[in-house]
Amino acid sequence: MKKIKNLVIVDGYNYIFNSAGDIVLSRQDLAGLRDKLVSDLVTYKHIKDCDIIVVFDARGSRNHLRGLEEINMVRIIYSRSRETADSVIEELVVNESYKRKVFVVTSDYSQQKVVFRKNTYRKSVREFGLEMDQVKKRLSGRLKDSGIKMAGNFYPLQKRLRPEQLRRIQDLREKQPGKNK
Repeated sequence: MKKIKNLVIVDGYNYIFNSAGDIVLSRQDLAGLRDKLVSDLVTYKHIKDCDIIVVFDARGSRNHLRGLEEINMVRIIYSRSRETADSVIEELVVNESYKRKVFVVTSDYSQQKVVFRKNTYRKSVREFGLEMDQVKKRLSGRLKDSGIKMAGNFYPLQKRLRPEQLRRIQDLREKQPGKNK
C-alpha cells in the first residue's frame, strides 16, 4: 500500500517578500529568488519525504490559463490573469485536505484564516524558513558523515570519479592526436 505523503503548499511571492524584508527587488532579483526557493524546496521535499506545490501570483499577466511546471518533483503553479495565488491555494486546500495533511506556508493573515479547516495546518514564512535551514544543516551533516567534501556548491569531477575512471580519462587525454608531450 502506497504511503500518503503530507502536502506542503507555499505561497511563493509571499515567502520571497517576507524573507527579503525591506529590500527592493528587481525583476532579475525576483527570478533568482524564485529559482532559489524552488531549489530549496526540492531539498526540503527529499529530506522530509512530502509533496510540495509552490504557487506564484501572476494575476497581472495576460495568461488566460494557469502556468504549470514541475522541477525535480516540486510542482509550480502560476495563477492566471485576474486570479490570485490565494485563490489557487484555497482551491488546492479544498481538493487535498480530505485525503491528507496539508501545510500552507504564508504570512498573509487573511489567507491563514481562510485555509483553516480539518487536516490543514498553517506555517508562517519565518517558521518554515527556520525549518528549511534545519533541513539544509541536516543534509550538510549527512554529506560530511558520508565523507563527501564540498567546496561551497562546487564538487570537482575528479573527486566524484573512482581512481580507475580517472586513469582511463588520463590515458585518453595522452592518446589525443597533436598533443605535445
